Formats: sequence, structure tokens, C-alpha cells
Amino acid sequence: MMMKQVLKSVSLLALVTSCAGFSTAPVSTRLTHSMNIAAEKIPLATSKTSFSTPTNRASTTTVYASNLDTEEETEGGFLSGVSINPPYLAAYVIFLGFAFFKSMTEEAGASNDILQQFLADPLNPGCNELFVTIFNLLGLYFVPIACLLMPGAKNQKYPATPFLLGSMFGGYGLIGPYAFTRTPDAAVKTKADLGWVTANILENKIFNWFIAVAFMSAYITSGGVNALISDASGTIDGYGQLFSDTAIASASSVDFLILTLSAASWIPEDLARRNYKGDVAPALIAASTALLPGVGVALYCALRPSLDEE
Repeated sequence: MMMKQVLKSVSLLALVTSCAGFSTAPVSTRLTHSMNIAAEKIPLATSKTSFSTPTNRASTTTVYASNLDTEEETEGGFLSGVSINPPYLAAYVIFLGFAFFKSMTEEAGASNDILQQFLADPLNPGCNELFVTIFNLLGLYFVPIACLLMPGAKNQKYPATPFLLGSMFGGYGLIGPYAFTRTPDAAVKTKADLGWVTANILENKIFNWFIAVAFMSAYITSGGVNALISDASGTIDGYGQLFSDTAIASASSVDFLILTLSAASWIPEDLARRNYKGDVAPALIAASTALLPGVGVALYCALRPSLDEE
């Protein structure tokens, strides 16, 4: 008996759903619509007046259609309304493709051996100093990029913070999706328009100079500068060999290059938000930051015009 009752309940539910036309409208609207359809076919025996008058039926139909239209407008998917920036998307595809190719063609365990050396001693892992410098700088790059992107992040489709924090470990592999889906925002901003962290930390000149010094010291503490001074040819040749033989060195180097160029490309937009009216062209300022990767964009953040308070 219990099984029959369950089957009858399922059948009744299926009937109500089919009467509602498998609509995505709210349940109350679907039931009202279904009851009106049933009332048209089976008038109430105890009343001379039908359950639903033509006026009521028209009103119900209007509400039903209105709900459908409203849900179509408000139920935006994860990718709805996303605009794609082709240069950043192309860089992302190239980076992932290159990294995958190198990982498939390197000698088994080559990258893992280097990674284990870094885990044992991040500053002196015992491999090429130029690569050590690049690898360590990658972990810092998310900070000046945050200084560039966060003032224009308020009205973006996706929140910037998860992508920026992820890029500390994954570089452009994790900041890339945000870069190629964000909409440029060059409108003039004040600190009052920003969140607390952006206005009080990322816009703070003491913090900006601290990051610039950290980038400069990384070139020294990682041994890159000393190696180039003492044996430039041997250091560059060793780096080239490591780039050729291991995926971690080649992918990290391409990642570092893409982050450097991307950061430079966001500088004219950042200057526009600050209502920059200087004599030096924004494009020239942006290009100059790429001359000393990492340090250049960090210095820009320390030297750029401050936003007005309000």
C-alpha cells in the first residue's frame, strides 16, 4: 500500500510539472498556471461561475511571462557578460601550451630535482643564479600587480583578490584568467572609491618603497648580480642550458616575461585613473619599467602620483 501511495504522489508531481511546461518560473506561479488550466477543463460543480475568468487567466498569463522574462535577465551564468581581451588570452594560451610541451619533453624528474633544491634552500638552491633570481622574483610579482589592478577592480565581473593571491604561487597561470576577462577602467579615482586594503596599504608610499627594495635585494641575495659581474658569459650559458633542459626553468622564465609585459601594459590605465598630466607619455613610462623586470614596476608604484583623498 505504501508503494502505491508513493507512486501516486510521484505521478501527481509529474502531472503538475508537465502542466507547468517544465518552466523555470517560481513554484507558486507554476501551480497557479496549472490550476487555471485545470479549471478551464473542469468547472466547479457548486458554482455557476468558472474557477478562472478570462480576465484572471490573462492576468495569470501576464505574470507567468513576466517571471520568465525576469529570470532570463537575472539568471546570468558564470561566463555571461564577460568580455575577452585577446592579447592576454593569447599570452595565457601560449604560456600553458609551452609549459605543457616542455613538461612532456624534458628528462624524467629534471624539474622535480630542481624544485626539491629550492624547497631545501630557497636562496641558495645550488643551481644557476640567474634562474634562482627569476624564480624568487616570481613570488613577489603579485604585489606590484595588485597595486596596478586593485584601484580598478571594483566593477569587474570577477573579484581580483583570489587571482592575485593565487599568482603568488602560479604566476600568470592563475592571474591570466582575470587578466583576459577584466574590463579596462581608466576613470579617475580617489581613495574614497577604493577598499580599505587598497587605499591604506597598496596606495601607501612606505609600503610601495618597501616592495621596491625587496625586488632590488632579490637580485642581490639570489646571487644573480654577483654571478653576472664575475662571470657573465658562464652564467648566461648555464641559464640557457637549464632553460633548454628543464620545464621549470623555461616555464618560469616565460611566466616572468609575460608578467613583466602585462604589468607594463596596465600602467597607462593606472596613470589615467590618477589624472596624470605629465610631459612624459604614459606609454614611454610603461616601456621603461620593462628594462629592469620586477624592479621597474615596483619603482613605478613607489613614484606614481598619489590618488586624491576624495
